[in-house]
Amino acid sequence: MTFFNLSFKKQFYLTMLTISIAVLLAGFSFNILSSYEYKKESFINEAKLEAGLISDNIIAPMMFFDVDGVNDILAKLKSYESIVQVVVYDSQGEIFARYNPNGLKLLEYKKDNQGSFLGDTDTYMVKNVISVNNIDYGTLYLEKSSAVLKVFLKDIIVDVVVFSLILLLLVSFLILKLSDKLLHPIIDLSEKLTSLSESKSYDARLTYKSDNEIGKLYDSFNNLLASINAHEKTRDMALAKATSYQKHLERLTNELEERVDERTEELQESISVLKKAQNQLVESEKMAALGSLVSGVAHEVNTPLGNAVTGSSIIKSECSSLLNMMHEGNLKKSSLENKLEHIEETSRLLFKSVNNAADLIKSFKKISVDQSVERKREFDLHEYINEIIFTFHNKLKRVPVDVKIVPDEELIINSYPGTFAQLFNNFIQNSIIHAFEDFEGKAEITIEEYVEGDFLYLNYSDNGNGIKKEIKEKAFEPFVTTKRNSGGTGIGLNIVYNLVTQKLHGEIDLDSTEGKGTSFKMKIPLEE
Repeated sequence: MTFFNLSFKKQFYLTMLTISIAVLLAGFSFNILSSYEYKKESFINEAKLEAGLISDNIIAPMMFFDVDGVNDILAKLKSYESIVQVVVYDSQGEIFARYNPNGLKLLEYKKDNQGSFLGDTDTYMVKNVISVNNIDYGTLYLEKSSAVLKVFLKDIIVDVVVFSLILLLLVSFLILKLSDKLLHPIIDLSEKLTSLSESKSYDARLTYKSDNEIGKLYDSFNNLLASINAHEKTRDMALAKATSYQKHLERLTNELEERVDERTEELQESISVLKKAQNQLVESEKMAALGSLVSGVAHEVNTPLGNAVTGSSIIKSECSSLLNMMHEGNLKKSSLENKLEHIEETSRLLFKSVNNAADLIKSFKKISVDQSVERKREFDLHEYINEIIFTFHNKLKRVPVDVKIVPDEELIINSYPGTFAQLFNNFIQNSIIHAFEDFEGKAEITIEEYVEGDFLYLNYSDNGNGIKKEIKEKAFEPFVTTKRNSGGTGIGLNIVYNLVTQKLHGEIDLDSTEGKGTSFKMKIPLEE
């Protein structure tokens, strides 16, 4: 039996089921590919970030040729199971230090091999040049196991297959119910007409309570039956009308089927496009904020490290001068005191510079990990906000902006630190880009934090340019920006609104007057 010989109900059911299966296959195939590519890109970025952080940690001991110091730092990588090998070469291409707990093949030094590359086995390798002020001190090779990508691909395929089967069963059930509901009046009409044609009982009447096209069709058949019953002599003409109405019924049925197919396909395509666009916009804004954070911290770290290099050069020079004076017999007590005082002052500045660099890297590491991994934990919100502001130090001092956090005391909460980092990243970026553009006067940002009852209250405000009334009314809507031609996306405040209301289950209010600054007031429950 061919498809077109089946009943209309079966044809409708099989057609809808086939379309649903095709849409599911296409959608889930795309989801698997896009998820795997995103996971792979995240894995590569993580490897590059780890190589960069290790390079930053070992640059100081490398500058002083401290092999033991570098080996001590590399030994701490035992807690990172995915890192299988790290090899550090000096500026001459000779091995300086190596971390190889599994006895893998040595990663050879190659001048023409730049950036990241795949290994011979299930690993991924990153090459990172270790330099300060354009002076190369060596090269770091990091080999990372890529087994997590295979596990991820296997897991997502299993999840998608299971979810597809469940969804297919649900869709099949819904299509069956939908076909019953839509086609029941037509099938019922067909059965009743067949019975009437066999019984020749033209005094019977068809019942259907609706004013739609099918209801009108029922009424028409009732009128036809009444006419046949009153005028049996006009049987031939009545039969012709019945044939005409039957053709009309078939045309309505075909139109209904086509309309259902079109609307179903359009609805599924629209939902897929909207979900994809929303995820891409949120991830783009999140990665843009993290990129800006990386840029600011890199610039800030450069200054103390430069001071450290200069200080070490001064200490070396003074020591050489003392040795020469001692060997020549010209060393005096006054000269010795002056040299030692100079060395002591330089050492103090060197220690301070290295500590500043370490603090910056510590703050960046904590904030960047929180933004990339959404994990709920207990943390000091006051200290965390200070660390976020610390990473914006370079941009804030250009305006310049005076940032105040009140009260200046510890505030321990159990929540999502990465969400708060993204919130304040957006707030501070908006203040720098919008509030203090061409601003005249003393720029100030005030952050107020306190707990009352079961709620955390956060108030962020600046005394900048403020927001125009027409923009203020729709500020939390997506794609609203006054910097469209300057690279603004207009989704920053929309993401802020969604983070507060959906992620933190809180409330946020905007208050702004043009020329008198802007404030955001948030009320966030401490217990969900």
